[in-house]
Amino acid sequence: MNDTRVILTTVGPYALLGTKMVELCANYGTDYVDITGEVAWVREMIVKYDELAFKNNSRIVNCCGCDSIPWDITTYLCA
Repeated sequence: MNDTRVILTTVGPYALLGTKMVELCANYGTDYVDITGEVAWVREMIVKYDELAFKNNSRIVNCCGCDSIPWDITTYLCA
């Protein structure tokens, strides 16, 4: 994992399968991107790993895909 720069994951459910990956990325300074729409889990990851990820220069990017695109477009159209 030390040599890995970015993890892109499309495998859920993230609350069941993603927590350990976010933890590892935050620890090793690896960037992480997923397509989750599991808002409660995303909040939990922010609370648990935001400071650690910042300290280790890791970017954790959630909701980057099919579950979030309709809502992003709707918000854009409303604005």
